[in-house]
Amino acid sequence: MNIAVLGVGNRARKYLSCLPDGVHVSCLVEPDPMRLSIAAARYEVPEALCFRSPDAFFASGPDIDAVIVAAPDRLHVPLALQAASHGWHVLLEKPVAACEQDYLSLLEAARSARVHIGVCLEMRFHPYFCRIKEIVGSGILGEVREIEHTEHIGPDRMAHTFVRGLWSRVEDSGPIFLSKCCHDADFLLWLTGQEPLEVKSSGALVKFRHDPSAPALCIDCDRHDCPYNAVSLYRDRGEWTDGFDVPEGSTLAEVIDAELRGGRYGRCVYCCDNNVFDTQDVEAQLTGGIRISMHLEGTSLREGRSTVIRGSAGTLTADNWKIVAPGIEEDYSHISQLPLHAGADRRLTEDFFASIGSGHAPAASLESAFQAHRLCWMAE
Repeated sequence: MNIAVLGVGNRARKYLSCLPDGVHVSCLVEPDPMRLSIAAARYEVPEALCFRSPDAFFASGPDIDAVIVAAPDRLHVPLALQAASHGWHVLLEKPVAACEQDYLSLLEAARSARVHIGVCLEMRFHPYFCRIKEIVGSGILGEVREIEHTEHIGPDRMAHTFVRGLWSRVEDSGPIFLSKCCHDADFLLWLTGQEPLEVKSSGALVKFRHDPSAPALCIDCDRHDCPYNAVSLYRDRGEWTDGFDVPEGSTLAEVIDAELRGGRYGRCVYCCDNNVFDTQDVEAQLTGGIRISMHLEGTSLREGRSTVIRGSAGTLTADNWKIVAPGIEEDYSHISQLPLHAGADRRLTEDFFASIGSGHAPAASLESAFQAHRLCWMAE
């Protein structure tokens, strides 16, 4: 099976590391010439099948079966629509669409073309979250009545992605609840099998606001204990550097140094142009009567998700990779740092390509992911 990859950034590289036997990368599409060159060498794609623009790629009429779309969020629907019109299956990075109309247009196009579109919602494939669903499905909690769910984004992710990074402005990438919590909304609706009926939301930019007294760059700041210090994050700890492209003849250390001395990732978090919320509360009433309370927390110093599920016969608490329910105490902390989301990325990728051969829909299909996106739009 031959595939093309549209957007060869960090997320695409994760999925490409999970390709099943028999799936071959034959085309690459990436506007950044350096990133395209690096990817072409890594995946052994000839220059003639490397494209700087989607239009040139689609016009070339390549002989492929499927595409992975991991381009910027605003391009997800346009690229997937074109792929479907060519009869190609699509593995699509989340979020799918910025609005319901675009999502429904893609749904109709996929049905008309009879192609599969899988959505990269790896929580459905993660052992920890699959176990929570299994326990709820066993009936030991009785009838589920209420769920409280919090996502602590964590200081490193919040600073890198939603303050300094490419998802920091609503105009460029959309609201943070859609960008980050469509995963969580999907998990909760997948867990309950219900749909959103009413949604209330409130959010604000509380912490990461412009401070004229702060130095523009972390490298010029003497607050070395700051939890958002870019020097500590990138140079000292070497975290969140997978997305930094290293030109031929240079080193990662040199790229990091250039960022710290003038790049977007060297900026003080109080001297950025971010405008997405850093905290948000969303309450949803579902069609079957379950009430969901979701909290996005970008200002705390912890990272991770916590979930409390209250049923008529008992309560399940999942926090810090530990699950406690009636007669159950399980610790999943040993898998919390395993690569590829503890193998969830691999299972998601394998499931998608298996669906093409078997004819069944992917487990995280475009159809099944619609209601979670709808909840997020209702929360805007």
